[in-house]
Amino acid sequence: MRIGLLYPAPDALSPANWSGTPAGLSGGLIQNGVEVVPISARLAPGIHQWVAVASRAGGERGAVADRMPVRQRARTRALAASIRRAGRLDAVVAMGTEMYELDAVLPEGLHCLTYDDGTLQQMWQHPDSDIRQAGFPSGHVEEWIRRQRASSRRADTCCVSTRWAAGSFAEEYGLPEERIRVVGMGHRPRFVANAGKDWNAPRYLFVGVDWKRKNGASVLESFRIVRRRFPAARLDIVGRAPAIEEPGVQVHGFLPREEPSAQKLLDKLYESATCFVLPSLFDPSPISYLEAGSAGLPVIATGVGGAGELLGAGAVVVDPKNGAEISAAMLSLANPESARTTGAVASRHAARASWDRVGGRILRALEETGAGSAVVDFRKAAQ
Repeated sequence: MRIGLLYPAPDALSPANWSGTPAGLSGGLIQNGVEVVPISARLAPGIHQWVAVASRAGGERGAVADRMPVRQRARTRALAASIRRAGRLDAVVAMGTEMYELDAVLPEGLHCLTYDDGTLQQMWQHPDSDIRQAGFPSGHVEEWIRRQRASSRRADTCCVSTRWAAGSFAEEYGLPEERIRVVGMGHRPRFVANAGKDWNAPRYLFVGVDWKRKNGASVLESFRIVRRRFPAARLDIVGRAPAIEEPGVQVHGFLPREEPSAQKLLDKLYESATCFVLPSLFDPSPISYLEAGSAGLPVIATGVGGAGELLGAGAVVVDPKNGAEISAAMLSLANPESARTTGAVASRHAARASWDRVGGRILRALEETGAGSAVVDFRKAAQ
């Protein structure tokens, strides 16, 4: 089977896209015997520069400029051209559908599934989501939501990572339940050696780029409470955190996914930790929970969003705005036996959340659409 993997970036399969999700999904589909064809939105240099200038003509910048109509139209044309160049395809798996018009990208007769960790609608409704905190103009966001809604209705099936996300596609976007599939989220396993781990000295690991949304300040305050009981406790912080100089705390900064040396350091931090703590104010489906589980770590997870579904009893789910709950969870997992046994449960759940399993579930959803019964070479059809 030959499947186009569509992500609206110059390099669809770059590990820098969406926390490595397109790259991970590509690998998972390949493990299931699929030939993956990247469908990218690469503009010619001259056109790219013109579009960039035109999209900022009204003073827009950043994500707003990137989603202005002129860029959306250019991106739509580039993706459609990429599909034509791809030749014969059995289907397309599309992501980031608020950034282009999916109906205009897809040739008639080509099966399509989308893959998301939530709807923009449910994220826009939550005051602590990144899209709400960014302060985007409501009119622009409503247009992005319209595109995503239209794309989900154009697709044969909408695949999502959690039941939380599935509920929004049904309720906010009006999709019938039979066109929604919960296929889970994959991750890059952290194969670390736990045989010689010292579980007696609590060592917490926080990994979050967005210090505010990931609730870093509350984790730090709860750690201070823990350290009064356990003076040897440590807290390692990865991400764009403020400068922190206090006993037991070490800030490692941002560790890029695409840099081997940075990931080697992160592997060592997972290996030395006894607990992963990330009680985000809002989190749809954090891959870092699965990575922590693969390293045998118990996770202190947020109850806001779909994050709490990922690891079952391998996570302690807390109210992220209740500091007492966060500190109580950290104290409970300072117990060596509790940390070890809860981490073992997390490890079993993470093992079932591999990209090859996600790819297999997507293929089963695709089979239900009848994909493969009417395969077309869209490059030849366009001639």
